[in-house]
Amino acid sequence: MMTENVSTVDVTYCEGWDPQIRAVIAPISETEARGRDASGEQYAVLLSVQGRPKALFQVDWGHGHLGLFLFDECERRNREWEYRQLEPGRLHLMRYQEWRHASDADVEFPERGWCFTMTIDPDGRARPALSDVGGSLHTSASVPVEHRSVAKAEFGAWTAYVDARMLGLSGPITLVPAQEPVEAPVSGTTPPWSAPLPMRPRNLEALFTPGSRLVSDDGRVALITEPSHAGWLHLPTGSLIAADPYVLGDSGPFTVTVAPGDYAVLIASMRWEGTNWEGETPAAMVRILDKPTASWELALLPGQDVRLLDADEFFGFGVDAGMGCFLDASGRDEFEKLIEEWEEESDQEVDLLASEVHAPQTGTNLIAYQSGLGDGSYPVWIGRNADGEVTSFVADMLILNDADALPPTMPSTAVCLPPFTPVTDDHREAPFTSPSATADFMAAQISSVVDLWAEPRHF
Repeated sequence: MMTENVSTVDVTYCEGWDPQIRAVIAPISETEARGRDASGEQYAVLLSVQGRPKALFQVDWGHGHLGLFLFDECERRNREWEYRQLEPGRLHLMRYQEWRHASDADVEFPERGWCFTMTIDPDGRARPALSDVGGSLHTSASVPVEHRSVAKAEFGAWTAYVDARMLGLSGPITLVPAQEPVEAPVSGTTPPWSAPLPMRPRNLEALFTPGSRLVSDDGRVALITEPSHAGWLHLPTGSLIAADPYVLGDSGPFTVTVAPGDYAVLIASMRWEGTNWEGETPAAMVRILDKPTASWELALLPGQDVRLLDADEFFGFGVDAGMGCFLDASGRDEFEKLIEEWEEESDQEVDLLASEVHAPQTGTNLIAYQSGLGDGSYPVWIGRNADGEVTSFVADMLILNDADALPPTMPSTAVCLPPFTPVTDDHREAPFTSPSATADFMAAQISSVVDLWAEPRHF
């Protein structure tokens, strides 16, 4: 009877991978890695064969993240599976990426070059995209459940996500832990990687505190001046909408509501030091409670899941007319009709900044403001006090989100609520299919997009 040759795959636990020296960073013991896995702290795992890297896992259950990279013959990471834990015991394949290099000298993850990306929604709708120096092609696809969902494996069961064929091996494999590191990793060092986290708010309190100074990434210093009181927003249902006032039909209310009532709307203002003119509008606020804000969270519409956002992404409201506004959900349809009628009567765009606008039938009002640098997409942050009560809604125009505070700006004590609830000790089930089957599915998707790319395009 013939038996298959079993390939030995070495397992090294570490802080991460250094592509420059092509080696792991700060090896840690299996015991240390197991403890981090159980507590939701991040760590990395390298699978190698005869000293050559084959696969790298980046694990951070505290943020619901599992990343898997495969290496090419030049020891460059050239394929990536990014999983998110959206329910106990199961991982959702949020994104697949593949890079192809023109030569062995090409760097890892080139900014310009061939790259395939497929972003996948939990319901299977996907957006494949192919880009190279000649442009990009975007299309749509559907991913079956067996290729977008996999069980969360027990610690150490790495073959649940990657099998022999994906590692370039012909037979079954056995995982062998590497020798325990002689020295512990240096504490206090910056981690070589981090789980992709959505945008986090910065400087929100400072934007409404006169005298605050913030230096932007281009070196200009913004001086925050006294915010203006734009009026009292009437919220008869307590359901708030933030939107472009000229595109209200597609707007919906946030999932977080407040008690019906009238609330002050403040418009932040600033000027750039060294100039005599006012700067752009950095933010607008609906103040619900005059109490200190202890935490911030992203305002969401029904169906939006912040856990599906990539690094520095956010859900926001779109602006196409250089203005944003606040209004109660009950007045949306009436305001949409009124603004259309006013524009038809005047044959031009109505100036909604001139005064507070009222809707006679619903008794609601609309308060508009200039949207920072103009058109784009802007997040709204919900502030809460220490008791969890809503203190404010702040539309961030992102002018100073990346700015650093300068004296005498008071540092913020509010925290950003994490988008992930750590789930570590949860149930496991068998994966739906083999890892290679999903790899084959992705290869077929790439082939179909490449064929589409090769077709004559008419413009």
